[in-house]
Amino acid sequence: MKRIIFISLLCLLFIQIAQSLGFEKEQSGTIAIKNGGVFFDEEDIPAFRRRFQSDPMFASLKAELEGIDRKAERKFLKKEVRYNGHLYDIARVSRIAQKMAFLHLFSGDKDAANLAIECVRTLMRFPNWDYFLDGGEIIIGLQRAPGATVAVSVCVEILGDLVSDEERRAWLLTMGERGVEPSYKSIYGMRYPDKVKGWSLDPTSTYLEHRPGDRGLDLSRWPIILNTINLKAVPAGALAIGALTYQKYLGEDDNTRKWLEQAVFSISTFRDIFEHDGSYSEGVSYANYTTLHLVQAISGLKKLTGLDLSDLLNWSGYATYLREMTMPTHANPVEIINFSDAGGGATSAVPFWVASQTFDSQVQWYGKTLAKEHDEWSVLWYNPAITAEPVANKPKLWKSDLDWIIGRDGYGINDLVVAMRSGGPHNHEHADRNSIIVKCFGEQLVTDPHRPPYSFTDPSWMMRTTAGHSAILIDGAGHQYVDGSEGTNASQAVANIVRSGHRKGYSFWASDATQAYKLVIPDVKSVTRTVVVLYDIPAVVLLDKVQKIDHPSRIQARFFGYNNDGNGQITAGGSEFRINRPAAQMHAYCVGNSELTVTANKLPIPEEKANMYPFAEVSTQKAQTESFLISVLLPEPKNSAQATSEIQRREGDSYIIEIQNGNKSATCEIFDTDELPEYKIIFR
Repeated sequence: MKRIIFISLLCLLFIQIAQSLGFEKEQSGTIAIKNGGVFFDEEDIPAFRRRFQSDPMFASLKAELEGIDRKAERKFLKKEVRYNGHLYDIARVSRIAQKMAFLHLFSGDKDAANLAIECVRTLMRFPNWDYFLDGGEIIIGLQRAPGATVAVSVCVEILGDLVSDEERRAWLLTMGERGVEPSYKSIYGMRYPDKVKGWSLDPTSTYLEHRPGDRGLDLSRWPIILNTINLKAVPAGALAIGALTYQKYLGEDDNTRKWLEQAVFSISTFRDIFEHDGSYSEGVSYANYTTLHLVQAISGLKKLTGLDLSDLLNWSGYATYLREMTMPTHANPVEIINFSDAGGGATSAVPFWVASQTFDSQVQWYGKTLAKEHDEWSVLWYNPAITAEPVANKPKLWKSDLDWIIGRDGYGINDLVVAMRSGGPHNHEHADRNSIIVKCFGEQLVTDPHRPPYSFTDPSWMMRTTAGHSAILIDGAGHQYVDGSEGTNASQAVANIVRSGHRKGYSFWASDATQAYKLVIPDVKSVTRTVVVLYDIPAVVLLDKVQKIDHPSRIQARFFGYNNDGNGQITAGGSEFRINRPAAQMHAYCVGNSELTVTANKLPIPEEKANMYPFAEVSTQKAQTESFLISVLLPEPKNSAQATSEIQRREGDSYIIEIQNGNKSATCEIFDTDELPEYKIIFR
């Protein structure tokens, strides 16, 4: 039914296009493009310049653009660029072209404009703009050709009469051949994978010099895998922008018609790729990468054709997703919850665009205070007339449609954030079902290792497995994951939030990851993790329950610390462990239904990576068909040493946990019942 509704919506969309919603046919039979620019209109320029020159919010962007070493970039263009250097060189040329063009737009800097022109002239010398092939010879564009297409389009629009008509025409013709058409071919192949001859890496590119581990990469299913991820949004957005720019200056032809039809079709499919609540499965950085290209296209299509795709997804919900995935720390006030390959976070550009569409003051606040940085598009889409209203700091529980769940008591540096990765598989995921992240008092205390390698031939690929996460192992084995031969594509592992709620003073949830583990260990009957977050103390109580069908097992719970900066430490002994950071510490008390050992360790991977993320491991010592483990995590400011916990096992399968922190205390009564434990919380 969902597919039928989606196809019906697409049919209505294309009927609208055919009826001239934005594509008004003139008597000559050509498609009319409205007056104005693809990205902005001339009357907007004074406002851009006021923001860039005077608004303190854009001071760092101004310093970045003005601080680019133009001498070094010119040396690179003249003497160092490799015209088959697709991983780094063409990306660098495209990036500097775009940044220098925007600097000229924002300040009138003529030398910046000249450098942008030099960059585009260099792009014209690249015989191919990407390093992917179809059928061993046809260039398809996934990132580099789309990036160069947007860069040339930006330069054409901004530089105007600084470029002669003849040179501009040559730029656009080359862009059409090497940038727009390859972008078209890639998303056409995703739309019609049966027509793909076979994607591969271009052996004449320097790509494999930099990524030799990708020599064995299997791209045979990539047209299907990429059809629901960021690498469709990038060429689709660039295709729309490139086609609009090409048609504005050179007129409509068969190519522009097919380009725009394909761009609109592919962009429209993101209605079903984002969740209904606006969440995006590849994590915050890839969400930013995806939406930036979508919004560039949506904005350009509406400006020049009238076609309005701004209802593509739940933008207010998307902004909520970005906000709830934040966890500011002392080291990084714009840190994010790092599920999978989430990376560095989102820029303010798309949130500012969302705020300009919705007039949502809380979205504006996110863009101004929690986004990782302000970029050139932020200047274009920022509306200073919209006020910025902070979200109230109070305990809350947020669960996305992805089944990612987060309890927090605020958005500040010292506030508590507890996050769990439940849910299904997606591109760029890790084997991280039921893994947990804890941040408090300005420090990451339990973390998800950042950015492991993409190549399955790298020994540090292990960081992607369950063994590299703050999750449960069964006899040392984690849940199902991909072998990496097709890249970082989705696995088949699924977990589900089966219980969640918020009560006065605490939040709770439980996630069932049985399916994910059973794919690897058929004897698994049930694997659940229950989390109780006590905000005022603060404390986090974890209840891990593993049931086997026939064969007894030992279980291990790992807790990774954060030591990227060399300032983290883990100590362990008895049934306890401690994680120390410069501004905070966390004491953990553990008990199980059999004897435990608690150790501090590192992954058996290259030392440089292993040292960044040490871990504590809590292991049951007796093999059982039912294992139950309680872990009480007590974050506190460094050198506080007030928080304590005592866990007593009573007769039968019940436990009493007494938690004390200064004048705050709570009693948790835990009942080890079947697959999901029950509990009772009393604050004193």
